[in-house]
Amino acid sequence: MERYRIIQGQGYNGCIPITVYWVQVREDGLFSDKWRNIKGFDTYKRAKELLEILKGK
Repeated sequence: MERYRIIQGQGYNGCIPITVYWVQVREDGLFSDKWRNIKGFDTYKRAKELLEILKGK
């Protein structure tokens, strides 16, 4: 299973809904895993750049 991932979510700029791409890290737990947000971006390209840095590519 991958340690990092990108998911698409909803965020708000004031009262205007916008699409946010979240870079998340998996934290291993005793019985289950949890995903924690690292950083949200307005474009997929910027999220992908951070993901590549985190994976060491």
